[in-house]
Amino acid sequence: MPHGFDSYRIFISAPGDLEADRQACYDVIASVNDATAMAAKILLVSIGLRDNEQISDSRSIVSDNVRWSAFFIQVFADDWGPRDLFRKLFLLAAECRDDSSMPMREVVVCLKDAPQETNPEILAFRRELEERKDLRVFHYASLDELRLHLAEVCQGWARAIIDAGIGSPTMGT
Repeated sequence: MPHGFDSYRIFISAPGDLEADRQACYDVIASVNDATAMAAKILLVSIGLRDNEQISDSRSIVSDNVRWSAFFIQVFADDWGPRDLFRKLFLLAAECRDDSSMPMREVVVCLKDAPQETNPEILAFRRELEERKDLRVFHYASLDELRLHLAEVCQGWARAIIDAGIGSPTMGT
């Protein structure tokens, strides 16, 4: 049954022990839908994995979900999950964003503070993420900080879609 909403997928990548952080992303997106997007017949649809093992078992399906997404949120602290597959998803998202034939519009990195981290490989990749000029990176220490940053990002996405005239009530899908 047609629902009259234009939907925009947001893939949430949060490897390791970041379940609470992942849930905070879902909660913020739902809040932005309620406060801003749905009134304009837009739906920000959060997708991602419920657990790390899904990435190994269904890699091509997961990659397709990234390819079909309009936005990508990478939450990172110190673990890229099984066989670094979440890193590969992140790089795929950046590649999709750079391909004008793909729907990906933006990749955002939420870098959780890890003051006790000593692994040189992890520290080097954190630096690499921080130094990238082609995406937004923000640091957070608490779930409240994460929610605050993501609310601003997701509100911006919803506003940009609304301002572009996409998702107006006369354009339903």
